[in-house]
Amino acid sequence: MRVLIVEDDKSIANLIKINMTSEGYECICALDGKAGADYIEKEHFDLILLDIMLPEIDGYELLEYVKPMGTPVIFLTAKSGVNDRIMGLKLGADDYIIKPFQVGELLARVEALFRRSGRAGRKFLFADVEIDMDSRTVIKNGEQIELTVKEFDLLVELIRNKNIALYRER
Repeated sequence: MRVLIVEDDKSIANLIKINMTSEGYECICALDGKAGADYIEKEHFDLILLDIMLPEIDGYELLEYVKPMGTPVIFLTAKSGVNDRIMGLKLGADDYIIKPFQVGELLARVEALFRRSGRAGRKFLFADVEIDMDSRTVIKNGEQIELTVKEFDLLVELIRNKNIALYRER
């Protein structure tokens, strides 16, 4: 899953990128609205995490540009007023998270959004390995790896439960 992070605070953008990458998402950061628009125009993303108060083009304008594409958008912003949240959701954002936020909550909301949109669990990225659940293929360094059904299922189980000790029976 490819995620575009449009956030003008470099430390927040890096924090999000590090945590999302460790969960298997491929992330690209844009530090202003114009750079975000350039990425959106040239590349495909499964999700956009978008700040509202951005240099060049603000988050509201960028959301209007993204809406026809159907890409889900989660606002990450310091604008915490009820009217701001209502406006963001009415304009078409799929979720609205107020800064400061817990990274765990952000990850949970991203996963919930993907589940609701039917995009959950279709592809996993781990290091240089891409696992496609729909076609049941594994690609490492651009080369397809042949696995038995059991090997494929075991690989998916281990990646879904990264950093969790699993019993042999499971």
